[in-house]
Amino acid sequence: MGKKSKDSSNQEEITLQKTAKFSVLELAGITQPFTTNDDAAAEQQQQQQQDDTNDSASNSNNNKESQKEGLQGRRAKASTGPRMDDTTTNLIGGNSFESRTPNPEWIKAREETYAKIATRRQEELAKKVPVPIKVVMPDGNVFDKTKDGVSFMAWKTSPYDVACVISQGLADAAVVARVTYENYVEDYDLGEDGMEGEDLLADAMEKDVDENAAAKAVLWDLTRPLVGNVAKLELLKFESDADAKTVFWHSSAHMLGEALEHLFGCRLTIGPPLKGGFYYDSYMGTKDAFKEEDCKCFTCFVLWLFAFPWMLKLFLKKIIYLHVTTTTIDTPVEQEVQKIAKSKQKFDRLVVTKEEALELFAGNPFKEQIIKTKVPDGTRTTVYKCGDLIDLCRGPHVPHTGRVKAFAATRHSATSWLGDTDNDSLQRIYGISFPDKKMLKVWTENQELVCCLFSFCFVQGKQAIPRRGMTAMTNMCKLESHYLSALLCRAE
Repeated sequence: MGKKSKDSSNQEEITLQKTAKFSVLELAGITQPFTTNDDAAAEQQQQQQQDDTNDSASNSNNNKESQKEGLQGRRAKASTGPRMDDTTTNLIGGNSFESRTPNPEWIKAREETYAKIATRRQEELAKKVPVPIKVVMPDGNVFDKTKDGVSFMAWKTSPYDVACVISQGLADAAVVARVTYENYVEDYDLGEDGMEGEDLLADAMEKDVDENAAAKAVLWDLTRPLVGNVAKLELLKFESDADAKTVFWHSSAHMLGEALEHLFGCRLTIGPPLKGGFYYDSYMGTKDAFKEEDCKCFTCFVLWLFAFPWMLKLFLKKIIYLHVTTTTIDTPVEQEVQKIAKSKQKFDRLVVTKEEALELFAGNPFKEQIIKTKVPDGTRTTVYKCGDLIDLCRGPHVPHTGRVKAFAATRHSATSWLGDTDNDSLQRIYGISFPDKKMLKVWTENQELVCCLFSFCFVQGKQAIPRRGMTAMTNMCKLESHYLSALLCRAE
């Protein structure tokens, strides 16, 4: 759980210990935060080094902060939220949520505040001077004009516009762009654009890429105007790129958050992407929680296998295929997300000052605490809007919610703010989504298969499954980035 430590300035800081509370089977599509012995040993060694020398720890922290520049779209790791100073009481939720209220009034008030801030940013943007730019693709081709012969211009041309020059199909299939800038235009400033500070969810994201490489290239919204000459523009697709999957699931988490606000009026906290999916934590007071009718749990029924062990052998040999399924009735959460997807809501990025952010999220003590402790005075951060949801976020995101063709809420559980049981209790919903309904069908069948095999193991004992079947199941569990394409080929 949470652990308090003191630095050289005698200020208390909350750190998060990794917990196995949400550990589940490491499967493609349902991967959740987990703890390993190596992680625990590494964390213990790091804590010992901090205790030995405060100066060394301070330098290390400074290095980490500098490396966060440009890192976007990373997945959630074992910690459950951003680290922050212990400047408030443990229980901060209070009466910010009193009862379930569909589409509460504060959503409309937040939109009005957003509109005022957006007007100020538009006035700033009007002062920018568009200048011609060129874009280099990975194959070396250089583009500087549209199909109609109009020059690419900084502050106006987006990666989507560039993709359309190549192919409309490519533009529609891409999830996000990875941009390596040759140089910025003279009137572009990282701080003014909210890119100078750290990602507010940086401590909740795992780092599985080279930090130096990530600092040179930045994930960029397809519809966000470019701000300089581009040395390399990559258009990333869901099926072939891990960053694209992460961005896709991050956008899906925002859609889930919007649905939760619409249905329950709960106070959102954090909603990061995972290695295979995403989740969103929300505050629903001390007397309410998600129910089965709100969000179904992923279950499967294996009574046939229990009753007839011989069927399992045929099942493992693929002589027969036993299709087990969850309920086919969409829950209210899933139905609301589907409405959001069909409306094709655009993801709009907006730069805000610290004061503007506090005004936007007035009434949400969790967002307020993140802003007050993670955004330095006099700096800017960013928010994203889709529909009437406005959320603190570094981005990037998909162009619009219509890109999410299939969505499922996989399970729900209780958790705590910052992973500390002394803090407010939160409600968590896990989800999975895909750009194609066939992918969700294959994913569901994959989960049902493993669920059946392991359920039979627990009932019949360790020797219930033949060694050959256990090996096959173990190999299945190791499938990650390529499992979808392989299974889709089999399905076809």
